[in-house]
Amino acid sequence: MKARRKSLKAYARNTILRKKIHDIRKKAEKAVAAKQKEAAHKLYLELQKVVDKASKTGRFLSRNTAARYKSNLAKKIRAIAN
Repeated sequence: MKARRKSLKAYARNTILRKKIHDIRKKAEKAVAAKQKEAAHKLYLELQKVVDKASKTGRFLSRNTAARYKSNLAKKIRAIAN
């Protein structure tokens, strides 16, 4: 019983977090495609905050995955800056 309650809470928390990361990444991709550097940079900062929190314990997101998400987006933002 208690394990089921805990797993349902974790599932809800993880679903919200997964959706938030997905949405930020998609919005950032659209901003990069539209060459909106300022909007993309703001989304990058937001992504960085969310991903770092998610990877802090290593249970939801590994450090390497978090670093890859941030690095790939930063690379795309730098490309439109030039």
